[in-house]
Amino acid sequence: MAINTLLFAYAVWKHKYPPIKAKNMPLVAVLYVSMLIWFIGTIGTNYNLPGMFDFENSCIVFASWFRVLLGVFLFIHIHIFRLYTYLRIFEQLKRMTVRVYAIGALIYLVFALGYGIPVTILRNSLTVRFVPSLGICVYGLAFIEISFSIIWAGWLAILVVTVLARNINTSFNEYKEMVLIITLSSITLLYETIAHNIVHEYILYRWLRTLSTFMEYLTNQTSLFILLGVPVYNCIFNHEAYKKRFFEKMRADGMVARYNLTLENRTADTNVESTVAPSALERADASEDNNQKSTQSGIDTSSSSRRRNPDGLSLPTTTTLSSSSSSSSLSTAEANI
Repeated sequence: MAINTLLFAYAVWKHKYPPIKAKNMPLVAVLYVSMLIWFIGTIGTNYNLPGMFDFENSCIVFASWFRVLLGVFLFIHIHIFRLYTYLRIFEQLKRMTVRVYAIGALIYLVFALGYGIPVTILRNSLTVRFVPSLGICVYGLAFIEISFSIIWAGWLAILVVTVLARNINTSFNEYKEMVLIITLSSITLLYETIAHNIVHEYILYRWLRTLSTFMEYLTNQTSLFILLGVPVYNCIFNHEAYKKRFFEKMRADGMVARYNLTLENRTADTNVESTVAPSALERADASEDNNQKSTQSGIDTSSSSRRRNPDGLSLPTTTTLSSSSSSSSLSTAEANI
């Protein structure tokens, strides 16, 4: 956890570094908070730590709200919404506005209240209760079935959105990263499902509770490391070369023009697409187009100096100057970040 805290703190400090900023740091910050709450809830649920159960309905707080609602559910929601922002920008070619972010927050708020209020006011025997003789929280069957149904539905939603986002340019590595996160989450979720629904007495065995705690901790902590590890490492040890490679991959995938889709308020720092300085890239594209036009105008248009593709379109055979102008425009974009 200490390593992840340092990793996150450095990412916040260097949030203007394009590969880090492209991760949508405001949402990553919420994800980090959910991981901390999830961990506290798991510890409070599986172990009777001194001072944790000194108030009434403490299991409702740690098991229902911290572990499930503000932990697992928020973790799932943020992953889905992060991927949606990329799909909206790069696939649907729509802007991420403040209104879209507000709708995303409102959806979670409505869901949180719809789930949290009933589990809070219902009898403990139906939701979760504290067993003094064991010093742990025990879930009711109805609570288990409802919670795991929602979690599995959320997991499937992440899987679907990840598949839809598989063609997003490689500059972001979202598909590969999410595949790793989904794999770890699947193992943990499968274990928890079996433990709660099949091995009902697992709560009586400390080693099973310890394994549960470890797997949940491993899942939420490694998720942050997977998202931020590579850009943070390169920001420290390979700053300029990695940034250049980031832009080159983005240009190769034809995604530069799509960065013109920014928030209506250009000063807002919560949008993914503003993370790579759209104005600079826009000027770079314009410069590249002008250079290519001037290059093409000097090329001999005779049939001996041109070739035709299968569709009958004439294409110049000289590409050296075009490549040079592309490098020049890329340098201009980097210089303006």
